[in-house]
Amino acid sequence: MADYPFKHAGPVPSARMIDREDELRLLGRAAGERTPIRLAAPRRYGKTTLLAAHAEAVGRSGWRAVRVDLGGISDLAGLTRALLVAWAGHREAGPVRRAERLAGRLGADVSLTGPRITLAPARAEPSDHGRLLEELLALPDEVAKSTGDPVLVVLDEFQDLLVAGPGLDARLRAVIQHHQDVAYVFAGSEPSMLARMFERHEAPFFGQAEPLTLSPLPIESTIDEVERRFAELELSPGDAAAALVELGEGHPQRTMLLCHLLARRLTEPDGGAGTEGDADALVDLVLQDALEQTAEIHAAALAPLTRNQRIVLGEVAHGRAPTSADLAARQGATRGSFHQAAEALVTAGQLLARDPGPRWRLIDPLLRLRLRR
Repeated sequence: MADYPFKHAGPVPSARMIDREDELRLLGRAAGERTPIRLAAPRRYGKTTLLAAHAEAVGRSGWRAVRVDLGGISDLAGLTRALLVAWAGHREAGPVRRAERLAGRLGADVSLTGPRITLAPARAEPSDHGRLLEELLALPDEVAKSTGDPVLVVLDEFQDLLVAGPGLDARLRAVIQHHQDVAYVFAGSEPSMLARMFERHEAPFFGQAEPLTLSPLPIESTIDEVERRFAELELSPGDAAAALVELGEGHPQRTMLLCHLLARRLTEPDGGAGTEGDADALVDLVLQDALEQTAEIHAAALAPLTRNQRIVLGEVAHGRAPTSADLAARQGATRGSFHQAAEALVTAGQLLARDPGPRWRLIDPLLRLRLRR
């Protein structure tokens, strides 16, 4: 089904986005003001869906939108490739054609499926590679000037620029700081690392973007939306839908996964055998399905952790403070060692979060349930 209401694998169509109106308005206002935004969210938290909705919204107002995927880049060639791929859909613009001609002379084969790049042909000088990068970084402003259309540039997984080569963030900053009719969004799935790129005094982008962090979805409005989608499917989940949304704790992908598995139980022959009218039994079956489906993901996430980090996650899963004197006494360790383990997990930004209070929280509610069991 093309528009299945509980899509949980990959980005969700913007029409199915739940309760991100405030964030969308903030992004729209910032674009209008040409104010850079840094958008942080853990993986699978709806960042890509929100950015797609933002691009669609400004596109309806005559903007050009370009998303540069920096995820996994490790060198200058990776950055150049990402920029060329991002601009491949705007080849009618003169500056883009000029940049691609230069790329071709340096060994880039630009096709409809994206560029294949060898940035070390014998005929190319090192200065040529720098010139190509400068051309690509200058494209947003040049396209805006040549077409008269404002340009939105989303630099996704921006924190990966740090490992692509020393000084690349400074080179990027030196070019884009002069762009007049371009709005930038710097997005990342490692919130702490992304924050450091904008909050350290010595960082090239220090103080150069307004922060925006995606919070968990509000439970009540999510329940209303989920129940409406079950009605679309002509399914009657009873109280099970609301119970599963609450167990999803506002995590967008995990909530959709739970609802998808509930819909499957309700539609498959004997999928919910013996549970009709028993919401608790149905919820237990769905949770069992969800934990089986995420077992390998969780095993991979836990495998590289230290013993203290695993203990920290277990304490938080059971609602206990992970840096208490009681924990240190029970484990025969120091409070400082557990504080260090907790801080490392928060910095990684994928398993543990610290909310105001402070309140420690496992980002993945299914991992919390697994550790509790």
